[in-house]
Amino acid sequence: MNRYEKFKKMENKTYSEVNRYLKSTTHLTAREWMIARLCADFKNVSDHSEMTWIGENLPDIVPFAEGPYSRQEVSNAHSTFKKKVRRSGTTFFYAYYAGLIGQEEMLAMIHSMIGDIGELLKIEGGELSESHSEEVQLLIAQVLKNINEADGFEY
Repeated sequence: MNRYEKFKKMENKTYSEVNRYLKSTTHLTAREWMIARLCADFKNVSDHSEMTWIGENLPDIVPFAEGPYSRQEVSNAHSTFKKKVRRSGTTFFYAYYAGLIGQEEMLAMIHSMIGDIGELLKIEGGELSESHSEEVQLLIAQVLKNINEADGFEY
């Protein structure tokens, strides 16, 4: 089996090197990133991730993988990925909602995040198109606008 093209640029990197790189721009580990990517890209006809297949073939698909994973290990890493995304989103929007970060600073952060996303996509062999970048920025701007217009927050 040929290496999975999304990780081709990581061909000569170790798991630790990939982990350090990801930690510099995200809250993800190399394990969570590779599993989330594979779960998104390898689905069966029922649109479910092929977790057993992914785990068994991990060393053949991902150059920095250190060995195969069980189905449960793949499932756990994917679950952890989703939890981190949710917590990161909560942190991001809470900081703005609570007034801990002002609008100008938030916009500057969003611009920086778009750059980081572009770098991650380049590593995966893709690119962030200008239209997609604008779409993401408009979506976030709309959420921030909705936060500004909110009457209050109920628990």
